[in-house]
Amino acid sequence: MHYQGVFASGNPLDYIVPVFMLQVILSVVISRVIYIVLRPLKQPKLVCNILAGIILGPSVLGRNKSYMERMFAPKEMMVLGTMSNMATTLYIFIICIKMDATMLSRTSKKTWRFGLSCTIIPFFFTMILTELLRHFLPGFRDSQFFPIQFSVVSSLSYFIVIVHALDELDLLSSELGQLSTSITLLNELVSCMIVMLGITLGQKDTIHMMYSFLSLCGLIAFAIFVIRPVLHWIIKRTPRGSPVNEGYVIAILLWTLLLGVTTDALGGSFSPAAMIMGLIIPDGPPLGATIIQKSELLISEFFLPLFFVRIGYFTNLSAIQDWTELVIFGALILVGYLGKLVGSCLVSSTINMRKSTAILLSLILSLQGVNELLNGVRWKHQKLLDEQNFATFVLSIVILNGIITPIIEIFYKPEVKTFDPSSVKLHSRSLGMTSSVGELRIISCVEDEDNVPSFTSLLEALNPTEVNPICAYVIHLVPLSTQTVPLLVPYKSHKRRFSTPNGSDSIMRAFLNYSQNSQGPVHIQPFRMISPFKYMHEPICRLAEAIRTPLVLVPFFKSQEVHSIEGSLRIFNTNIQQFSRCTVGILVDRGLRTHISVNSFSYNVAVIFLGGADDREVLAFAARMSSHPNIAITVLRIHLRGNCARGFEDERELDDSLFRDFKAMNVGNACVVCHEMVADNSEEVMIALGSLANCYNLVIVGKRQGCNSQFEEGLIAWTQYPELGVIGDAMAAPDFCGGMMSVLVLQHFGERNQNSTRFTSFDC
Repeated sequence: MHYQGVFASGNPLDYIVPVFMLQVILSVVISRVIYIVLRPLKQPKLVCNILAGIILGPSVLGRNKSYMERMFAPKEMMVLGTMSNMATTLYIFIICIKMDATMLSRTSKKTWRFGLSCTIIPFFFTMILTELLRHFLPGFRDSQFFPIQFSVVSSLSYFIVIVHALDELDLLSSELGQLSTSITLLNELVSCMIVMLGITLGQKDTIHMMYSFLSLCGLIAFAIFVIRPVLHWIIKRTPRGSPVNEGYVIAILLWTLLLGVTTDALGGSFSPAAMIMGLIIPDGPPLGATIIQKSELLISEFFLPLFFVRIGYFTNLSAIQDWTELVIFGALILVGYLGKLVGSCLVSSTINMRKSTAILLSLILSLQGVNELLNGVRWKHQKLLDEQNFATFVLSIVILNGIITPIIEIFYKPEVKTFDPSSVKLHSRSLGMTSSVGELRIISCVEDEDNVPSFTSLLEALNPTEVNPICAYVIHLVPLSTQTVPLLVPYKSHKRRFSTPNGSDSIMRAFLNYSQNSQGPVHIQPFRMISPFKYMHEPICRLAEAIRTPLVLVPFFKSQEVHSIEGSLRIFNTNIQQFSRCTVGILVDRGLRTHISVNSFSYNVAVIFLGGADDREVLAFAARMSSHPNIAITVLRIHLRGNCARGFEDERELDDSLFRDFKAMNVGNACVVCHEMVADNSEEVMIALGSLANCYNLVIVGKRQGCNSQFEEGLIAWTQYPELGVIGDAMAAPDFCGGMMSVLVLQHFGERNQNSTRFTSFDC
């Protein structure tokens, strides 16, 4: 196809720069500039993209007749329409790959109540007002079914729109974000049924209705029973750890477009086909992840701006002339928002939810985006909306999203992210505050099979007994950029039809096998955390709060993960340290698994104690291990002369008291040896640590050293990984003692917690 150039005939650029390329460039540049200008006002990207399209359209630049003739010539509009339809189809397809349809089977009664209430009430509100005022609006007056269509669209909240908005607000893993996405999944189910019903009823006679309905059902069945098995065949042909062949990815994208053309020919739109294809793609690597990696950026940043250019072309703000019609149409739009607010508040009163939370939920569900704009374009093509009403419709999306998004960002703060130092005593948990009688609950997060031996060794080292059994909540971290909604779900070992093996199977089998062969009672509760790393911490922090665990164990990240598209485990580690209200242990594994077996469990442990809340947790950890007959523990207490800052005298006394208690409880225990030394500076401390050599399998240290602030300040500039602390970072270095010792770094919640730590776990 020949593309008409932007400039006059004869200019060589006519044959070099296609108009749609110029439209993309201008749209991206203008939207970025608008985003930079409006970001201090907390405006979303959607608003900036729509404003960029409006600027390029007849409302601003299009007032120049020559510009409109060259930029939006009839031939160019054909290209623009085709490209924008392709962009929205593939965009919806990409988002639906990230959608987990199995969430519908896990939705609670609360979700169903909110979903139904926030859909039915706004539908009736809008429908009643539409019937009262339809004679004032051309499209509503001339069509019998359009008021129903408009009321349905006004009442629904689309998954694609809400998830994109929550991701931009960094609220996907919050409780309100999880509830919102579950509600919109129900709405998507309702929407699909309405689309099928609308396509069927839109036919001329009964025969065509039956033909259309059976064609849609056949299309869905073909996708599930033919295309889906083919996709699993592609996965099986792909070597483990390798991406799917590019040819398969291209074929899947082309097939999605072909299905879109089919549903469009049946009287519907491209959207249902994109949703069907997206939902049947197995999430995660290799297929889902490869499609996302190879196409998402191109689609969202290159093709999708053409859709907003098209929206801007159809939006002529100067067409708004009849102010009575403007007010009436605006009222129809606002009443849908009011209905969601009423529905949310009604349900919240039955489940003891705060009204402020219910209002924020209704605001989230009221956000609009690509789906609503697609409906608006379709209505304009069908002449159900005139120029004024379409411009009002687009303007309402810009204004309401521009108001709602900042309100949500300002007023909704997920509870897991709040930190009140005065509440540390009441809500923080630690090993030092946990009794040695009763069940010890631990969260163990593992990334792959390599972590299993080290973590089972740590569980065994904590010496589970009949009096003090261990319940380990083992969470397999599955970092997926394809997973839109973070999911923390119980692991189920049974396989479903068409399911593919995953790393969780072997990991959980290993932990369950350890549980059966452990020298003491260890109960395993297996989970999977499926999410990008940046969202993983919030569900795990909520689980830690729910089970009141004093300890969360996580692995240290691998260096090759830094450039991974899924992000790095280091992001998760720093987040879990920052937001957990309990002790967090980061394990730097340097071969602990090579020395340990369940049947012959014995290894040497070194404990470094300089003082402070973190080091007291180290001592509490060592106290639990000290009663294990096959563990040799060497405690090295280092006194730093003249380093204790003012105001920390009480903490120093607490350190001395706890260390004396630890030595007293291990009098006569040949497996525990305590050494004390005095150091004048950080150099002497590092020399003492270097003397540990390679005779220890595990070294346990605290992240912070309490009152020894001058000591930390002297080494902080040399620290590569601050999450390990100055001593942990030094000992975890590959060149420290040959890099053969594993290091466990413990951090307790809150920097100064001297009054809330007691040695209850040391009771004999």
